[in-house]
Amino acid sequence: MKDKISEKTVLIAMTGGLESTVSAYLLKKQGYRCIGIGLQFFDVGKGLGPFADVIVSDLNKVKAICTYLDIPFYAVNAAEVFTHFVVDPMVGRVLSGHTFEPLVFLNQILVETLLEKTKKFGANYVATGHYAKVLINHKTRSYELTVANDFEHDQSYFLSRLNQHHLEHLMLPLSEIRKKEVQKIGELIKVEYISRPKSHVEHIMHDPRMIQFVEERSSVDLRRTGNIYDYRLTSSLTEHSGIHQYFVGQNNIPCKPIDPIDPAKVVISIVPFKGNIFIDYPDSLKYSHAFVSRFQPSAHLDMTQPISAYVKMSPKGEKIPCRLFFKNNHSCLVDFEGERPGMIVAGQYFVFYSRPNEKGKVLGSAFAEVGGIFENGDLVSLPIYQKENNEENIKPKVVEKVNF
Repeated sequence: MKDKISEKTVLIAMTGGLESTVSAYLLKKQGYRCIGIGLQFFDVGKGLGPFADVIVSDLNKVKAICTYLDIPFYAVNAAEVFTHFVVDPMVGRVLSGHTFEPLVFLNQILVETLLEKTKKFGANYVATGHYAKVLINHKTRSYELTVANDFEHDQSYFLSRLNQHHLEHLMLPLSEIRKKEVQKIGELIKVEYISRPKSHVEHIMHDPRMIQFVEERSSVDLRRTGNIYDYRLTSSLTEHSGIHQYFVGQNNIPCKPIDPIDPAKVVISIVPFKGNIFIDYPDSLKYSHAFVSRFQPSAHLDMTQPISAYVKMSPKGEKIPCRLFFKNNHSCLVDFEGERPGMIVAGQYFVFYSRPNEKGKVLGSAFAEVGGIFENGDLVSLPIYQKENNEENIKPKVVEKVNF
């Protein structure tokens, strides 16, 4: 019969790591005809910068693993598309003082590239080693991305930009398995895995290697020099040698030894065309709403009325309860439950879930434009200082407003 598993071919994204290797091992055990695909995201000789811990540079080791598993291996050059959809936008975001979520787009490119190769290899599916789950809604006949059984290691955040075409052909062999079980299976496979050092940075955009990475891919005149200002006092504290060395939310702010900066202060704003960087104490920052754009909903999501959801605003962030009010042009207003400390950074990637824990499904994703609190019907960006000791502190001279 044509539907026999043994006649179905799966293209597997192989990274040489534990998860992708176990995924290939399990699919082959289930009788699928497997083909390992290694993607080359950078041209030979190009520095990987902050991607050094997440991208495979030695595909020969990956090939050796595929040889052990007795599956064919093919290398695919995806450097051009990766530069266009990830590297160039990321560098642009750094130079504009905004943020970016490169690993979301990396995984989108990964799945799309595999799907493009299915016709060449006569494959029916593509597979990755992510901890996430794809389910079919039998009522709507649509595909839904949900959190993995191993909630602690769930990676649905990184796959949340995939559409119905992607999900329809995507297999995630680790969706029902916990990482501890994957590790035990991995011990049965006698190969040398490619290990990746555990990153000590909170976010890939904050990796110190980003500075040189941007310098190698941008002209000097775009890396504006300027001054670091105390936002509250509106006074210049010191000069800096390039805005690409800073990011919103940064502490331990680099400065000249002769001009020390209070270590309790963080970068709260970057004005790229002037090269100005503003710092302040983080306790002066708060938000209750955010305006997001490029909202991509899950299939059959009812956007004719507000919905309740839980939003995750970073790969390691918590899921926060909120309400979504949908607007025109794929935008919406996110209403958080009460005021929250901190600030929303332009370009921040939001993923919305139906539940805060297990069995939650992805409702959609979007990119932050501005966050703040409402004043007189307008969304006002921060910082806005509160009254302390019955005296009102200085308010910002420039306030962004988004009317609804």
